[in-house]
This record gives sequence, structure tokens and C-alpha cells, in this order.
Amino acid sequence: MSTVSDQTAGTMEAIRFDFKPFRLAKSKLWGYADPSGHWGRGGPIGLRKVPQPKLVTDEWVIMRTAYCGICGSDMTQLMLNASFRNPLRTFASFPNILGHEVVGTIEEVGAKVSRVKTGDRVVVNPWFSCAPRGIEALCPRCQVGDFSHCGNFLKGDLPPGILLGFTREFGGYAPQVAVHQSQCIAIPPTVPFEQAVLTDPLSVAFHSCLLLDPQPDQQILVYGLGAIGLATVMCLKNIFKIERVVAVGRHDFQKKLALQFGAEKVFASKGAALITEVAAHTQAELLYPYNGPPWSMDGVDGAIDTIGSAASIEAELRFVRALGRIVISGVTPPGRFENTPHYFKELDILGSNGAAMENFQGQKAHAFEFIQNFLADGLIDPSPLLTHTYPLDQYRQAFDAMAFKKKSSAIKVAFTF
Repeated sequence: MSTVSDQTAGTMEAIRFDFKPFRLAKSKLWGYADPSGHWGRGGPIGLRKVPQPKLVTDEWVIMRTAYCGICGSDMTQLMLNASFRNPLRTFASFPNILGHEVVGTIEEVGAKVSRVKTGDRVVVNPWFSCAPRGIEALCPRCQVGDFSHCGNFLKGDLPPGILLGFTREFGGYAPQVAVHQSQCIAIPPTVPFEQAVLTDPLSVAFHSCLLLDPQPDQQILVYGLGAIGLATVMCLKNIFKIERVVAVGRHDFQKKLALQFGAEKVFASKGAALITEVAAHTQAELLYPYNGPPWSMDGVDGAIDTIGSAASIEAELRFVRALGRIVISGVTPPGRFENTPHYFKELDILGSNGAAMENFQGQKAHAFEFIQNFLADGLIDPSPLLTHTYPLDQYRQAFDAMAFKKKSSAIKVAFTF
């Protein structure tokens, strides 16, 4: 099955998610028995013929896709694993072409485009904030570069949506993508697409590290060793020069890479056993309540949670030292947990949402630009994170690799065009 645009018919094949009750019901039913059922025939996801993208205004460009990574948020949508009460459903429109981790080459430019030219290689900042929406009076947050908290995700020239991939008609699981010129970040000549496609997870990791504000002599724990967790270990060691980084990961292949990237220890346990192991490693005194897991007043100085589950947050509340900080970049359906240590130890808990304009070492730039510079300078080498690539018509195999990581040893899976 070809994924090349049909120039005569003005159509192309893309992976589209159709939000239709009968398709969702089929996917949910089949997914109970086997996660692969979520992307089986007759479900909401499939390779569909869609119109080729067009320039929305004269400030837009058409990009020929080179790679598009599969994000955990894409898998959450595919596996119908988000809460139906999730307020972010406000900022999505269907049917949507999935995919927002996009790199490629500029193929067509509008008459008023000055930022890029045909033939340029770019990585796409996926946020559909004020400028892409054609809103000239930028909202206060966009004025300072806080694009991930734009006040106009429901307005302007585009359908409702926060991101490429969550907005009707616009997504990266396609051979061509339309974006606004302001979303295009140049890829340095020495940086291959295979590294540039990892810009988004690296930027998410970089942003969460900035929020944590770790000091070189502190001990920091990274919970979860998927693509963002491993990128976080890399950022802490190579960019923030943190001497002592520990991590929590499920699989041996994740542990191997985390140690390769500089982690001093990787814990594979969970619950009370994990709390006990972290306390022993940090030489913290364990406290045993009448009921429930142990906890400590001392422990690691801070944690970055790339899972965001009830279990991961409760564990961190118990083994992060008093007055420490926890940054949560992961998203998991909500659950109940014991949060008393939060107030008692006066812990800071911060959410981390994507990345935008950042201040680092006296410079202000978009996180994607910082990452391009880090890649070009050889400060980080994320190449080991891209473990699997598939053409678009093998999307079922690609999603299987993401869903069955123990079998596939997948970290970042991407579609290649």
C-alpha cells in the first residue's frame, strides 16, 4: 500500500482517527483481549485517503515529511486509555490525523513566508497557538513565548486543537504536512533527521529539568525510562551536569541505556520495595506507619516523573526529602493515593507541559532551538533512542512495537517516508 501523495487526485494516505461510537466500541472490546485490537480493522484508526494539505494563509508552508515519531500521547488515544472526564478533550477535534513529532523538508511556501524557504530541513514546533491561528493580537502568554498555554486554542483560522495531531485535518502521520512558518525550526546541516526527530521528547525532558532547577551536587531520580525518561537522564547528566542521577525502569533494555547515559543506579521494583531500596541507596531512615508503605523525611533531592500515575506520585512523596521538588511530565488516568507527605514535608509538585521559549544560561530561545544546538555541538547523542522505524502502511507493526515493549525493546518508534 503506497503512502505517496496522489498528485492527480489531490489526495494522500494518512493515519486518521475517526471518533465514531461504533468504531470506538469495537476498539474497546477487541482491546480488552489484546492491545493490538485497538488498531484492528473496523476500529477508529486506519490508513485513509485524505485531501493533500493546502496553505491556510500566505504565511503557511507545506512540508514533505521525513520522519514522524510515535508519542505516548498518541498511544493513549489509540488505546482509549484517557479518562472521559479529561478536560483536555476541550482542545481536540475529529477526525484527526495523528502525529506531532515531525521533521522534513519544506516543499512549498506562501507568498508572505520569510522564515524558511523551499528545500530547508526543519523540525516542527507542533503547538497551534495564536500565530498559526492567524490571531494578530497575541494573547498575553503567546507574547512571552508561552505557546503551550495559549488562550486561543479554540479560535482563529484552524479547528479546535492544541497541537498538530490533535486538530482536525492537521497531523504528521502523513507524507505531507501544512504548518505555519513560525512553527518551523531549522535543523543544522550536521544533524541528521534520525536525531532531529527526537527533538520533541528531548525538549520535553529539557523543560522538565528547567522546572526542577537541579543543582550539580544534588541527587535526582527519574521515574520511568521510556523515550522521555531516558532523554531526561541524558539532559540531567550532559546539559545540567548533575553528578548523581538514579532512575526507575521496568525493562532490562531500558536499564542498560540509562546506565550508558550516566545513571548510577536503576531500580526495577515498585511500591514499598522501591521506597525501601531508594531509602537504602540514599541512606535515609525509613519510617513505618501503622498501615501502608514506609516513608522517610530524607531521600533524593528531587524527582522527575515521566509516568504520572497514582503509584509513582505516592512513591515520590515518600522518598523525596523534605522541602524537595517533584516535576510531573507523564500523563496517566487519575487514581487515588495517600498524599499526606505532600503537605507534611512541604514538597513542591509542578506539572510540566511540553516545551516552548526557555531561559537557559543567560539565553532565551525556543526549546527546539536549544536542542538543535546541543545536537550540533555533540553535547547529546540521542541516536540510541530511535530503535524502530516503519513505513506508514506498516502502522499495525509500529503500534505493536510500542504496545509490547518487553518483546520489541522499543524506545522511540517512528514512521519513515
